Amino acid sequence: MAMSTRSRRSSRLRPFAAAVAVAALWSALGAILPAQSAQQLYLTVLDDDGQPVVDLRAHEVSVAENGVPCEILYLARPRGLADVSILVDTSEAVVPATTHVRRALRDFVDALDGYARMSLMTFGDLPVRVVPPTTRLSAMQDAIERLFPSVGTIPRFQDALIQTVGDIQNRLPSRPALVIITSDQVPGAFAVESPNTSARPVEQVIGVLQAIGAPVHIVALRSAASFDIVGRGVFDRASAFSGTADNNMRNSIMARETRDWLAALETASQRTGGRLVNSYASAGLATPLLEIASEIAGQYVLTYSRAALPLDTDTLEIQIGIAREDVTVRVTPVI
Repeated sequence: MAMSTRSRRSSRLRPFAAAVAVAALWSALGAILPAQSAQQLYLTVLDDDGQPVVDLRAHEVSVAENGVPCEILYLARPRGLADVSILVDTSEAVVPATTHVRRALRDFVDALDGYARMSLMTFGDLPVRVVPPTTRLSAMQDAIERLFPSVGTIPRFQDALIQTVGDIQNRLPSRPALVIITSDQVPGAFAVESPNTSARPVEQVIGVLQAIGAPVHIVALRSAASFDIVGRGVFDRASAFSGTADNNMRNSIMARETRDWLAALETASQRTGGRLVNSYASAGLATPLLEIASEIAGQYVLTYSRAALPLDTDTLEIQIGIAREDVTVRVTPVI
């Protein structure tokens, strides 16, 4: 479960200035949050410039469950390292951006050195764990230098996600986070000529991601084709990819699927307390990755006393209030 929102009013005027409703996202929340009197949340608060607020105090934070105010027990910067799983698309679509991807990733791991344990997985075709969780910056830097997106490969995005989730569930690290660099050509992996037999419904994948309590940050490399195409004709996938349809129909289908996929990425990031950044120029990759690194390093752990709700409560709306103006709030529960 996670959420992000933006507040533009002071809590002196409104008790929950940055109120966030998540009932629609978590209809079966009781099955995921543990039955306990206290609940912890990973909390990130960003100022108007997108920089982490590092001087937040407990009296500036308010929490309510289904409208019932909760007592704030503890607010502190976390002890120990975050656990950051980095997933990189090394399929054909990323080949032109190879140099920029490497440079941005080097800056990213440098920024997290001393703040996080990191691992690296590629998913140009089948997912490959390149570096297991480590605190050795040199191991990450060496692996990044060896990243080579390959012609003729398609991204197995969902497989990489599911494998990473399994690893996190086995290790149970504190403060897990996923950071993903992917192309917007992932929908092509589902074409008839390149079937991905392990594809799962989007909602199922998002549910799995929510259950590990890790924010999912995604940087999507956008291609000109993905937003310049204007499709016409009937959306008939079978004929479009069998060679009997013209290029316009193929483009129309791929444009629609790309839009659907990007919407799915945005949903996954929002529901886990992460962010989705669309990058239209690979040369600008470093900026969003460094912002994500700042978010991870700037997290708080918020502990509050849960509300005494009826036992038959099956949906839960959590409201977070921050007594600051012009802030963005991201929250992920500790599962």
